[in-house]
Amino acid sequence: MRIRLSSLTLTLCALCALAVASAWAQDDKMMPDAPIMKFRLPGFDEETGYRSWLLAGDEARVKSPEEIEVTAMVLKTFSSDDPINAQTTIQSPMAIIYPKEGIAWGTGLITIHDRYDAYSIIGEDWAWHNKEHRITINRDARVTFRESLGSIIE
Repeated sequence: MRIRLSSLTLTLCALCALAVASAWAQDDKMMPDAPIMKFRLPGFDEETGYRSWLLAGDEARVKSPEEIEVTAMVLKTFSSDDPINAQTTIQSPMAIIYPKEGIAWGTGLITIHDRYDAYSIIGEDWAWHNKEHRITINRDARVTFRESLGSIIE
């Protein structure tokens, strides 16, 4: 009887372990159903391993494993020369982020400031592509330069 009870206990433990392992294997299907408050997510350069961007927001809602909706987005980009100090700061009240691809977009307002406050850009209906180092603004774009442009415009 004692051997049978031990065997039953071991079988039960093995089944529990299998159930836990199965749940972990399906981890990509598990998504939070509540917003994540004070959200922060770094992105890293595939070649150097250095941080290339840092996404933050007041609230994030995971729509799928590939898509995140962020409220009060602040996106900072970094150069490989200086992964500590942000090169550019991008802000928008609402954005959709695809972190694996390094892409963000929004239909609302966007503001962009460089590290030295030499310029600022505002506009609407925008997209950011990290790998291409490109930001596209489709409506009402305005650029303000705070430094002399020299003889660029003649």
